[in-house]
Amino acid sequence: MTYSALFLHYRLKIFWGAVLGLVIFLAASFFFTWQYSATARLLIIPGSSPGVDPYTAIKSAERINENLSQVVHTSSFYDRVVKTAPQFNFNPTEFNNLNEIKRRTAWDKAVITEVVSGTGFLNITVYNEDKNQAVSWANAISYALSTQGFEYISGNVQIKIVDAPVFSRFVTRPNFLLLGFLGIIIGGLVGAIYVLFKYE
Repeated sequence: MTYSALFLHYRLKIFWGAVLGLVIFLAASFFFTWQYSATARLLIIPGSSPGVDPYTAIKSAERINENLSQVVHTSSFYDRVVKTAPQFNFNPTEFNNLNEIKRRTAWDKAVITEVVSGTGFLNITVYNEDKNQAVSWANAISYALSTQGFEYISGNVQIKIVDAPVFSRFVTRPNFLLLGFLGIIIGGLVGAIYVLFKYE
């Protein structure tokens, strides 16, 4: 019997293996911390210079965005953001109670930056168990970048908040769709291996 015929004949075993994998992976999600997200969008506008073509200006904005995306994860910038806690009503205790190494790791996981290629846009996404806290942190980070970000870069640059953060309606961490997909794939593979070794 060929492999294809073997798998076709025992397809139900492979199917139930995939279902079992799906259930196991989704059940495992309950052991993760469920978090909401809030995403803000900023626009970086480099200072105009005579004779600079639009393509060069966009590439310049991209480079500035790449620098700013790294700045967001520094201790210096974190300290600036925390100073705005009374203004934006967020609680930095979850980070301040950690030692420096753990705090940096937690901050890197909580704040994700994305440079939109070919544009001057920079997306800031913040994850938190409380959706309102996620929005407050995103507002504070956006404000700190728009008002003080120029201190980390050279040249005449404008940093504008073009999209205020709005929290996600549903939990975004863990990614249930991804976990479910992985569960189906891995469960199906295990089922296929089981069939291969038991019935070949």
